[in-house]
Amino acid sequence: MRRREYTWLIILCLIIAGCSSREKEDTLALYQQGRTLREEGKQVEAMQTFIEAAHSETDDEALLGRVYSNMANMCRQENDHETAFAVYSMSAAHFEKTNDTLAYAYALNNMAWEQAAMGHKDSALALVEKAVRIYPQEPLLEKVRESRAAACLFAKEYDSVLVYTTPPANEYLLTLRAQAFSFLQIDDSATYYAQLLLPRTANLFALDDLYYILTHNDSTANKERILALSSERADVQKAIKERHGELVKAVEILKQDLVPQEKTKPWKIILLIVLGIGLLVWAALIAKKQHRLHTQKSQFEQTRRFELEQNIRHLQEVEDLRSELEWTDFQSFYTQIDKRFNAFAAKLQEQGLNEQDIRICVLVLIGLSHKEIAEMLNCSPKSIGKLKDLTAHKLGVSGGQLQEKLQKIILR
Repeated sequence: MRRREYTWLIILCLIIAGCSSREKEDTLALYQQGRTLREEGKQVEAMQTFIEAAHSETDDEALLGRVYSNMANMCRQENDHETAFAVYSMSAAHFEKTNDTLAYAYALNNMAWEQAAMGHKDSALALVEKAVRIYPQEPLLEKVRESRAAACLFAKEYDSVLVYTTPPANEYLLTLRAQAFSFLQIDDSATYYAQLLLPRTANLFALDDLYYILTHNDSTANKERILALSSERADVQKAIKERHGELVKAVEILKQDLVPQEKTKPWKIILLIVLGIGLLVWAALIAKKQHRLHTQKSQFEQTRRFELEQNIRHLQEVEDLRSELEWTDFQSFYTQIDKRFNAFAAKLQEQGLNEQDIRICVLVLIGLSHKEIAEMLNCSPKSIGKLKDLTAHKLGVSGGQLQEKLQKIILR
């Protein structure tokens, strides 16, 4: 195919590739903007931005996975674990299509935590095991430990929580340990871990739990200390309530548009139509060229076959065939046969045929009988059949197929 026949097609593909790249950049910008809004406490605006990013037509599965993960985190903070699980599932579906096994395993572990929060311990542990099979090393293993401990806490299996949270452990695990001791009414241990964690924790929900433990389990605290802790807890609960109000609105927005509707933009429809037409035109040009080449090949083969038939007919009508083919001098015979029949002798020699074989092939091609061939080769007619079969065997055919095989060798 000539260059001008497909240059325009390459240009169209480059345009579409450029548009896809631009779409990816726009989605990334929306994702980063959503993260910034979350950090600023603008939960509703953040959720709207994430939804817009999820609706984009980017093919970056990893980026979409992070978008859905952020939305699910917001649902978790609002304690809507059912919605959080559904959105974490979307996140996992996108990460599964990438080579990022750690991100996919994290998404499965997040799904497990939500299942635990809804009281589905068995389902949670099954998801945890799947995550570990995919990525059986740190940093996932610490997160898996958190999910197992949380599943036991929600299932009120407090002794098991203590097993999973045995130090060394991170702040979240130690917070679960303090809660387990509190539920088991082992006040000294609950108070110890609460006092240890209080100055190190910035998470509002964890602080609320720790203040609760200290105000209900610390038997050594005096009245003034308890009042102070209660006041601090009230401030934390106020902050949670303020953020919770924003999160409720944000999650409601997500619920109304949980599954993004596919929207094909006008410019993309136009490009697809143009590309489709272009492909049809390109296919038509290819078909036309192939037809032209096939026609030319057929005409060429017809011409060569006509010339072959003319040569054969001419030799059949010659009275003195030995003289016509310069029979006594093989080199002259060889040269003349090549000239008459398209390098016929050379092609036969390449396939391992000797001088006698080539002479037999020429006489069979012309269509002489066994008696006529015997006269030309100065041998008995009975020997011709064997010689003919031996020659045919060298060419991979039977004696009866030799003439047809020889014609194919000339015409190829």
